[in-house]
Amino acid sequence: MRVTPDQVKWSPNQAMPDGVRSAVLYGDPRKAGLYVMQVHMPPRTRLAVHSHPDERVRTVLSGTYYSSVGDRFDAAQLVAFPAGTVSHVPVGVWQFAETRDEAVVFQIIGLGPTGIDYRNAEEDPRQVKR
Repeated sequence: MRVTPDQVKWSPNQAMPDGVRSAVLYGDPRKAGLYVMQVHMPPRTRLAVHSHPDERVRTVLSGTYYSSVGDRFDAAQLVAFPAGTVSHVPVGVWQFAETRDEAVVFQIIGLGPTGIDYRNAEEDPRQVKR
């Protein structure tokens, strides 16, 4: 199996803020088993406090991703993850993130099924009419 950059099929991600796109490169994140996906976040995108039901490894492919852990968004706690950074995201850990003046693309490798749970329902993009 190979996926070259020109074969990546980006789609809007309804579980993420407006403008965020994702592409599944391997597997099915909704089912049990290994999956690989990429996420494209436009500049100045804020990702509210959330967690995931699966363990994952995230690699920043381009741009600088600002992220931290905690149960409330605190911009002072954000850590810069430049392109090339690999990080482990444990199951159920509250986290938050943002992009600044540039778009960010990161890749996730995990064992599904996956999902995203927002700490505050009113910050869940799926609950907001677009």
